[in-house]
Amino acid sequence: MEPKWIMRAYRDGDEEGILELWKAVYSDMQFDREKWLRWWRWMYKDNPAGNGWIWLAEDEGKIVGQYAVIPIIMKVGAKIIVAAQSLDTMTHPDYRRQKMFEMLAQKAYQDAAANGVFIIYGFPNQFSHPGFINKLGWFDISATKVMLKPFNWRNAVKLKVENRFMQIVLAAGVGLVFNELFWRIQKAPVIEGLTITQITSFDERFDEFWPRICDQSQIMVMRNRDYLNWRYSTPDANYSVFAAEKDNQICGYLVLHYRIQNSVKRSTIFDVIATSEEIMHCLISKAMEESRQRGMDVVVYSSITNKTYQRILKRNGFMPLPFINGGYFSIYSSSPAISKEFLSNPQNWLVQTGDSDAV
Repeated sequence: MEPKWIMRAYRDGDEEGILELWKAVYSDMQFDREKWLRWWRWMYKDNPAGNGWIWLAEDEGKIVGQYAVIPIIMKVGAKIIVAAQSLDTMTHPDYRRQKMFEMLAQKAYQDAAANGVFIIYGFPNQFSHPGFINKLGWFDISATKVMLKPFNWRNAVKLKVENRFMQIVLAAGVGLVFNELFWRIQKAPVIEGLTITQITSFDERFDEFWPRICDQSQIMVMRNRDYLNWRYSTPDANYSVFAAEKDNQICGYLVLHYRIQNSVKRSTIFDVIATSEEIMHCLISKAMEESRQRGMDVVVYSSITNKTYQRILKRNGFMPLPFINGGYFSIYSSSPAISKEFLSNPQNWLVQTGDSDAV
């Protein structure tokens, strides 16, 4: 039987209907209309790389499904290209198992390809991941790896353990083991003339900083001033941004995000990059100092495999959690010019929390 719903591209004003779809899909969440609309306009209208491609399923004027991608400027090898990030895939609970997900996705990919965009990446959750891999031709790059620096072990284990007795046991046992192995923090190096200060926006010096760090990875989001000012101006998000400067040049930056999750005060390093390991060490030390002063229970860092970053984080007392993955990082490519072998190598990528749609 043919579905009753039709597919069409987004039209101005559809965001109100999209909000109703969010409410139906995430029925256990409370939505503040004005806050949600601020976030939506920021994500889909203010992006300096341009508007995304949103395809909707509609049934008698009601929006019942969505597939969306937004453009992202990336460095891939020696080239600067426009790629896209897939996000906010939704199907109304009453319309599932009707191939809506696949059909909307193909429309969005066709739109993107018509605009010269052939590479789309995303962070599918455990429920959508099989559909991306088995139905849309995506392939996995890597699971994201989690490292953390606990200040309060009892609260830190609450992130993954709900039973109170087990929280006490694990906090005591795991704390003793890991404190012995990882607590010895290496003091940040003293770099003459280097200052680290909190900033409220990224100035023109970050356009000069980008060429100095863009070769650190083969594939990475272009971190210029326009992108950074957009990405870290998320409405109602709680970020602190620290810039490392020397001789009036930007040498690195770090973005720290704060939230309370399951009564745990959690700092997350969303984004950090610097011209040297020593400067990155100093930036992470600054993040630790800031988190302590705010009374945070734990600091978390998540990325796909990057041995340099892992080494620097360990110097700052972070520990890897090999039994806990942060999620999937996957990709779709119809590019005629960039090989899948090159794209599928996780060592080619720099991917941190800030490269996702997390806020």
